[in-house]
This record gives sequence, structure tokens and C-alpha cells, in this order.
Amino acid sequence: MIVIPYILTIDPHILRSLNKSYLRKKVLFYLDSIYPRCDYLSNIARQIGSDASNVLGCLKGMGNRYNGNSSLIELGLVEVVDRDGYKYYRITELGRRVAKILKERARYDVV
Repeated sequence: MIVIPYILTIDPHILRSLNKSYLRKKVLFYLDSIYPRCDYLSNIARQIGSDASNVLGCLKGMGNRYNGNSSLIELGLVEVVDRDGYKYYRITELGRRVAKILKERARYDVV
């Protein structure tokens, strides 16, 4: 029997949103990997191998495909940093905690 060494849980709405979209997880994990730096939309897309419109949908929501209520920004996992009229995206402390829990859980998943 495997015992998971933590008791922290993730809000079910956050967990559902991340489990529903692999791309949301990729964006979250990428932003976690560059923390405390932030990055701009097209570079995030380039780094994770997606296109900018899909990444924008993950971050902010877009139509029916990416529900705004389940977006990374709306869930409080990512924040927008506005510098000189340009938008950059950075993972929040909540986002870092969620990413850490997901990575730890992945280590204990049985294939």
C-alpha cells in the first residue's frame, strides 16, 4: 500500500478544471518552472508547443472551448502583470501550491 505523504487537498473546481485540460496543466507547470519570472503569451505558447490562441483560452477563457470560470486566471492560479502596456503572466502562490501537489501525486500514480 502506498501512503501519500501529504494531507493537502485541492479545491474540486480547480482539480476538475486542470484534469479537463492537459494544456492548462502544461501552462501552469511551465509558469511554475520559471517562477518568480513572468512571461508573455506567445513565448508561453512557444515553450509548451501550442498556439497562442489556445494558451490565451487556458489563461483567460474563450467561448465554449475554454470556460472563463475555469480559466487559470479566474481560478487564482495565474496573475496578469501589466508592464508598460504589455501583459505578462505569472503563477500565483496558490498556483505554485497546486502545481507542487499535482507533481507529487503524479509520482505516486500507478501506471
